[in-house]
Amino acid sequence: DLRQNADVHERVAADLLARAGACADYLALDEAARVALLVEELQSPRLLFSPFNAYSEETLKEYEVAKAAADMRAAYGPLAIVTYVISKTDSVSDLLEVYLLLKEVGLFHPGEPASSDVLSVPLFETIADLRAAPQTMRAYFGLPLIARMLSARGVQEVMIGYSDSNKDGSYLTSTWELHQASIRLVAVAADAGLKL
Repeated sequence: DLRQNADVHERVAADLLARAGACADYLALDEAARVALLVEELQSPRLLFSPFNAYSEETLKEYEVAKAAADMRAAYGPLAIVTYVISKTDSVSDLLEVYLLLKEVGLFHPGEPASSDVLSVPLFETIADLRAAPQTMRAYFGLPLIARMLSARGVQEVMIGYSDSNKDGSYLTSTWELHQASIRLVAVAADAGLKL
């Protein structure tokens, strides 16, 4: 799999969108506006990345990592890389920003329905994020673009973090919140017609 922090994806998305003239200040948008913009971009076949633009070093690095994943899948088959784990996930836009990057290297395909060769996988780590995880995933599954895409897969992978939640809330609280999050996430996925 691939793995990166949600804050990095946020900055990369902002850079790609700004350089393409799609959104001057993505970071200033609230969550609803971010989701609307990302869904619109994911439905468009237009690519944001251009070799003629100047990007941050971070954006270029993440683009090259995604491109290497696409090259690896082409060379070694579809099971070479199947998931992209997003540490510190706390919003729907965190999941969509990964698909925006994957689209740039041909691993996410707009269409009806859209499809992705690599699954965007949230990692909920803190106590607050674990408690909010069912609501976050319900909103994510509720997006028509995502609902149609995932119905073809029938499954969504979700990771929950014992290490950060343990540091955040102690062993007992962490264990309880992981248990509660697991139960609620299974129910949310089932409501969306998905296995977790």
